[in-house]
Amino acid sequence: MIERHVLQEAIDNRRAEALTFDELEYARLLEPVNHYPRGSVVLPDGSVVPGYPSIGRIQSLEAGLPRQFEQPFWAEEKIDGFNVRILRWQGRVYAFSRGGYVCAFSTDRVVDFMDPVIFNAEPNLILCAEIAGPDTPYLEGSTPRVAHDVGLFVFDLMRLGQPGFVSQPEKFALIERHALPPAPLHGWFTPRDTRALGELIRRLDEEGAEGLVLKTADGQHRAKYVTGSSCVSDIRVCAEQLLDLPPEYFTNRLTRLAIFLSEHPDRHHADLDQALGQALLSGLHGAVAQHRRQGHVGHRYRCRFREHASALRFMNHMRATGGRHVSFAQDAPRQEDGYWLLEFERQFDRITGTLASALAGDRQYD
Repeated sequence: MIERHVLQEAIDNRRAEALTFDELEYARLLEPVNHYPRGSVVLPDGSVVPGYPSIGRIQSLEAGLPRQFEQPFWAEEKIDGFNVRILRWQGRVYAFSRGGYVCAFSTDRVVDFMDPVIFNAEPNLILCAEIAGPDTPYLEGSTPRVAHDVGLFVFDLMRLGQPGFVSQPEKFALIERHALPPAPLHGWFTPRDTRALGELIRRLDEEGAEGLVLKTADGQHRAKYVTGSSCVSDIRVCAEQLLDLPPEYFTNRLTRLAIFLSEHPDRHHADLDQALGQALLSGLHGAVAQHRRQGHVGHRYRCRFREHASALRFMNHMRATGGRHVSFAQDAPRQEDGYWLLEFERQFDRITGTLASALAGDRQYD
């Protein structure tokens, strides 16, 4: 719980932000307050939906497993999507983004993938899940686990007002009992099982999966390890934003890829070198072609809503947070196959400006 006067002080000091979604008044933490991390959500009665913590990355299985784990752990697939926390409050299901906003898109769509009746039996349960697929409004890439639209993958459970995560055995039992869609589980390992984990990660790499999250039975100790192919995929889908993303976005993935290949040398052959070059150049080549064609560089997104009002709420949120960088199709949203389809473009300013100057024939100095 966060008492009202503590929350008001945090809002006054810009450590928290008061927000309204439809009839729900809530606050999201911009900085830690009372030991609750940034991204936590404070509900009207002071109950707190804890922010989802960052998970540390292991770069080397051989060195990292025995150093980071003293006990066995579960290997769960890491899904390339966006993180939401789902709960029911006063009879309505909400999905909060990692930053602490009610996500109009996720809130609208989660009931397509789970039965809210779970909250009758577990009223204080919080589902931590990934929404992934080609039709998300936030991500340029996708996951091989979803062929079209989006899917929901539950990977953790929390309880309102209680610290930490539900244990893994209890999580598995609740997921099975209530038919929740789980993140794929790949087995139980010890810190000495580097060979078996290496074989698993190489198979996931071949499938184009993002990687693994390793979790002890109590659910409190965890680490992630990503595949080499996910590094190449990230570079491919974001190369068009080369000047708009921080350099570390690309150099970190190149470093991860180099370490991955040094640990799995059988995955390094000539076609990967070519794929990496194509990943970087194809995005930039596409950016140049797009600028010549329409005078700017951007990425197009599409997503589907069950309710027309949810689509309008999402559009208002994107206009408020993205401003002139976001433009919607003139007929948005339009009905298609029983849903409201929304298409929009997010513009990338720095590469747009650089290409405008270069293609106009201006002199540029390195």
